[in-house]
This record gives sequence, structure tokens and C-alpha cells, in this order.
Amino acid sequence: MTETPTRRILTHDEYDAAYARLKAQARLHGTQLSSNTAHAALTAALAMIDVYGPAPEPEPDTCTALYLPTNTEEDGPDILGVWQQCFFEPGHDDADGHESDCGWSDDMPGAIPARTTDQETA
Repeated sequence: MTETPTRRILTHDEYDAAYARLKAQARLHGTQLSSNTAHAALTAALAMIDVYGPAPEPEPDTCTALYLPTNTEEDGPDILGVWQQCFFEPGHDDADGHESDCGWSDDMPGAIPARTTDQETA
């Protein structure tokens, strides 16, 4: 019987340690990975075992809603395990959902709703 893995979000320290280990192992084997390549490889490998990097700090001047695509059957390999930030204007109607490389609503697993104005100033 196959066990269903439990989704886990790494802390920043855990992710940084895994990233450093990946870069070090690549160097030991004569390969110098760029930062983008190392992050992409680590994200893809972790996503296959239902482990994900921590949510990033949202970029300013856009909606702060975030979404983590984790469905291996619906989410393509280019976004699986890669945090998405909504590209709509801050304060847009959340009932319209959010958009980035994929669309989502606040009630979907992996969604972090947009911050309120009070949360932004705290």
C-alpha cells in the first residue's frame, strides 16, 4: 500500500541549507550551477515528494495574494511548486480570483489571501 505524502513547507533556514548542499554537491562533481538553475532544480525535486520552499515576501505595487501550485496532474512542470503572486492591482475584488501563471481563488489549498491595508502597515 502506498502512503500519501504529507505536504510540507520548508522554513527559510531549511530551504537555504538544501540549496547550499545542492550547489556544493554540483561543485564536487565539476558542475557550477547558476542560482536560477539551482533554485529550479531544487524546487522541482522537492515538489515531487510534496515538499516546498517557503512563501516569498510579496513584491510591492501589486496584489499580495500568493498561491502554491501542488497538483502534479493539473499544474505543469514550469509552475509546480513555484509560488505565484497575483499580478492584479492591490485592492482588486478578491471575488474575481487571482491570476499569475495560473488562476486561483482564496479558498483553494495553497492560497494565501492578499494582505489587508492594516497588515501592510503593521
